[in-house]
Amino acid sequence: MAEEMLFVEKGEYICTLAINRPERRNALTVELMYRLGDVLCALKDDADVRVVVLRGVGEKAFCAGMDLRGEITISEDEMAQKGNPLDYARGSIITCTKPVIAMIYGAAVGAGCDLAAACDIRVAADTARMGINPVKMGSVYWPVGTQCLVNIVGVAWAKELFFTGRFINAQLAKEIGLVNHVVPAEELLAKTYALAQEIAENGPLAVSATKAIFNKLLKQRRMSAEDEAEMMALINKVESGEDRKEGMIAFIEKRKPDFKGR
Repeated sequence: MAEEMLFVEKGEYICTLAINRPERRNALTVELMYRLGDVLCALKDDADVRVVVLRGVGEKAFCAGMDLRGEITISEDEMAQKGNPLDYARGSIITCTKPVIAMIYGAAVGAGCDLAAACDIRVAADTARMGINPVKMGSVYWPVGTQCLVNIVGVAWAKELFFTGRFINAQLAKEIGLVNHVVPAEELLAKTYALAQEIAENGPLAVSATKAIFNKLLKQRRMSAEDEAEMMALINKVESGEDRKEGMIAFIEKRKPDFKGR
């Protein structure tokens, strides 16, 4: 079933990974995140692939975030080995030796925005909406994902996006650097693959080395293990509070939450 959730199609030097859950706006399950990470890891040494395009099936959503409902079929051993599924998927995008281009129709929100931010280049249709909104439910987003957004849009815009939980349109996303290109929806496919082809025609070793250099340059912006532990303690305190429970109930009941600061 996990394989059906992710279509893998290889063309001439370009591999397309398509999240295949259009009925759920391509929301992520644990199995899907591990599958995505596994495929990206396998592509590292595939000489026939020079560029990866990540997209969602259909034109309504790139990915609408997490969908953890239902039974988890992943073994405890695999989960222990790979760790947090979103961290595994995000990390596999970042460490993949091939450039990864996010092709964004519609919603790229929550964990979907996180995955798009982990990609090297983002091309969006003018229908796209992007953002991460846990504060709307009295919750806190994971530090590593937050750092990805800071690296792309800078501290000021990252703070505004995370403090408000606002979803922004494609044009504003481009203005703040969250996406590289915005095109009419009917032109998104052609634009994305023209860009992928342009990259694929360059020296593959040089492109991979260049991505590795960028990752090294960004390494100084990553948090230490001690800092991450301190941040997770802050998150756990918020997650166990009354406001978090109220936020979740309000979300389910589709009403505005009544936060008390407790």
